This record gives sequence, structure tokens and C-alpha cells, in this order.
Amino acid sequence: KSICASLDSFVPGRTLDDNAEILVRFDNGARGVFWASQVAVGHDNGLKIRIFGSKGSIEWEQENPNYLKVAYVGGPVQILSRGGGYMLPSAANVSRIPAGHPEGYYEAFANIYRNFATTLIKKKNGEDLSGADFSTVEDGLAGVRFIGKAVESSQKGSVWVDL
Repeated sequence: KSICASLDSFVPGRTLDDNAEILVRFDNGARGVFWASQVAVGHDNGLKIRIFGSKGSIEWEQENPNYLKVAYVGGPVQILSRGGGYMLPSAANVSRIPAGHPEGYYEAFANIYRNFATTLIKKKNGEDLSGADFSTVEDGLAGVRFIGKAVESSQKGSVWVDL
């Protein structure tokens, strides 16, 4: 629905921003916060995704990718590991290495390439493409527009702008 962004450059001489803080308002009333930084000392290319809701929360960290933290209101925090028998078939399908072995960057790209090739074959055979799990050109355009609106918001003094 709308965003409010602050884009900053803390490193002298750097022409692009190296820190971004973006508040997000979604159409359904949910709120979000995005923070991206190249100057967060001690966080080596860290990516952390946290989602909070009325029934619980989930958290995943790129630097510890084999585990998903799940918490339900009134219950204990659970740590789910990759490769467990409780995984959905769609998750098990992209888990290429047995549990307990590190899986990472190269395997992730292998999954993207395999899924793209599978989709090309489905298209050639006239099959349904609704199960594709990679970004489309439209998704890319939406991402570019989002960044453009973040720049606009920041340049106007971090005001709310509609998406």
C-alpha cells in the first residue's frame, strides 16, 4: 500500500546508499520493516527474515540456514531442522543433501535452474505453469518500482508514499 524510507550513506565518498530502513503498510492492515545495511559490523552478509502474527512467529537466518525458529502463542519455541520428516513435499524436493550436512549457495542456485528448466519443459508440453516458484518479469518490475518509491520517499524527507 505505502512505504516510508530512509536511505543513507555513512561511508565517506560512497555515492550509493549503504543503509536503508523502510517501513511498509500492506493493504490488509499488516505492517512491515525492511532494514538493509552494508555497514552493520559483525553481520557478514547476514539475511534474517522474521514474521510475526497474532498466532505466533517464524524466524530464519541465512548465516544459520538449516534451522527455522517457530513460536506459537502460549507454547514453547521450536527449532525445526532442514531434512526433518515433517517437511512438506515442496520443501523436501529442494533439499538436496541429507540432514546434518551443510547446504547453501550453490544448491540454492541449482534449485532455481532446475525449477526454471522444469517450467520450460512444462510450457513446451502445454502443461499448467501455476506451480512455478521463481520470480517473473512482472515480479522484477514490481521490485524496481518498490526501490524507486523508496528513493522518492527518502529524497522527500522520509515521507509516506503510495506504491
